[in-house]
Amino acid sequence: MRVNPDLQTGLLAALDRSGANEQTVLKQLSSGLRIQTPSDDPAGAAAVVEVQAFDADTQQFLANVQAMRTQMQAADSALNSAEQAVQRAVTLGVQGATSTLSDDDRTAIANELFGIKDQLLELSNSSLQGVYLFGGTAVSRPPYLADNASPSGIQYQGNDQSNQVEVGQDYWIRSNLPGTAIFGDGSTGVFKSISDLITAVQNNSGVDVATSSLKNLDAQLSAARVQYGNSMNQLDSSESIMNDRHVELQQQLSDISAVDMPQAISNLVSAETSRNALLQVIAKTNGLSLFDYLK
Repeated sequence: MRVNPDLQTGLLAALDRSGANEQTVLKQLSSGLRIQTPSDDPAGAAAVVEVQAFDADTQQFLANVQAMRTQMQAADSALNSAEQAVQRAVTLGVQGATSTLSDDDRTAIANELFGIKDQLLELSNSSLQGVYLFGGTAVSRPPYLADNASPSGIQYQGNDQSNQVEVGQDYWIRSNLPGTAIFGDGSTGVFKSISDLITAVQNNSGVDVATSSLKNLDAQLSAARVQYGNSMNQLDSSESIMNDRHVELQQQLSDISAVDMPQAISNLVSAETSRNALLQVIAKTNGLSLFDYLK
């Protein structure tokens, strides 16, 4: 008969394994995760990493949507104010075409038109958190500057491009319109039309023509707002899709790595039972010698 003379060492090693099993189950129960380390389930751990990467992309797309929506809302608000300002200028143009106006009346109208022009300059240079909204892709500086050499007294220093933002896998949305598509470039557009209207009112000549030109630019502002509105609708759709995708990915993570609570509790009871049994055996073997095992 072969007798192990180092029984105590074997029992202690078994006790360590039992304690480690118990700690593993306790960690699973406290975290709710079955996979604590890659060695617990290499294939499952790899799948978790892959799903988490997809979800990180999804979260970034959602962040892009939120940032774009805030920027577009700011742009739409500025355009709404610009549209109202141009409509007021049109109203003043209609008044300025009245032949019975006095010189003081025309001066007052011209002065208000100058104020509207300044307001439009401020609106065309609207920014959000240091990003200018109407300069195309040149977002770090005001797109419009006062320039006496320009026919309108305003110079555009942006570009004709638009920023694109990814809000889904290979799904990009244009986040802005360049100022030239909204306010013009200074030589043409709303600033030139208002300057022409001011001159016409001051000279009491050609007011109807200048007012008609300004009406067309009012329609251009409305069209720009429609485009922003369409883009925001696309954002809403993308956000809904990404939110659904996030929920699905979270469910996949749960399916892969979440602990089976009833099974984990059963494993914990088993580990505790094994540990207690080993402790009892160790206690009984204390003080026994090899001759005791040979009796």
